[in-house]
Amino acid sequence: MEDRIYVIAGCTAAGKTAAAFHIARNRPSVEIVSADSRQIYRGMNIGTAKPTDAELQEFPHHMIDVADPDILKSANWFSEKAMKIIENILGRGGVPLVVGGSGLYVMCMSGLLDTLPPRNDKIRNSLLSLEDAVPGSLHRLLHALDEKEAARTGSADKVRLVRALEIALISGEKPSVLKKGGTPDKRFKYVFIEKDNTVLRKGIKTRTENMIKDGLLEEVKDLLNNGYTRNQVLGATIGYSELLDYLEGISSLQEAQTAIETHTWQYARKQRNMFRRLPGVVSVASDPVLVENALFAERKADG
Repeated sequence: MEDRIYVIAGCTAAGKTAAAFHIARNRPSVEIVSADSRQIYRGMNIGTAKPTDAELQEFPHHMIDVADPDILKSANWFSEKAMKIIENILGRGGVPLVVGGSGLYVMCMSGLLDTLPPRNDKIRNSLLSLEDAVPGSLHRLLHALDEKEAARTGSADKVRLVRALEIALISGEKPSVLKKGGTPDKRFKYVFIEKDNTVLRKGIKTRTENMIKDGLLEEVKDLLNNGYTRNQVLGATIGYSELLDYLEGISSLQEAQTAIETHTWQYARKQRNMFRRLPGVVSVASDPVLVENALFAERKADG
């Protein structure tokens, strides 16, 4: 039987975890591989909706609590580690179930992204300093180096601008030329959990409220006390960045909570757009049974 790698993709608060747990309980050979870009960090539990200790012990989980929140890890870093785990799972007859909210991580591990130069923090910091000193300079520079890439990159999108310029400066090639679409790993099978906008926004609001009640603010304080700062992972993470604003007197707690909801919704829309581009992806409603049926229909005859 052909090895398959199953992926449950979906926006924040779409029901991915519930579906994954349902499948894992029904299929003992399943091992969950998290593709969440923030659950990899130790100490960031409440704000990332990380599984509880009891849930982690119920069945195998991977790629959770594998790094300290001092330096942002790249998609390539994640992919290398996750794929080694997945190959090990397949090698011992298990079934890898990737559960992901990070479209970039999912696309990287499944071969949908090109092999590009690694990040270079010195270059990145220099580019960001240039943009701070002369707003708009990054987009103008990219336009001079690669007009095609500049045309599809927003002038205010610092993340993509810096990455494009980083690629150009390290490789000496135009990013638009290097980006060819990767080499898709055909073992991957994707299901995307769809959720009505109104329902999704309500779920995001409820989840944010629960995170605050469950002690997210105290979690942020603990991370600060342990020496982690805004300039590291915390400042680049929804839920943590807004509460740092509150702690620094930039906003009230209610304003921070509202900002978390708004930024989470904006991120969810980006997730949706990215996941819908996965090859052969099947969209299903937020029902664990439907998700399982969509993923494993071809294997029913095998039990």
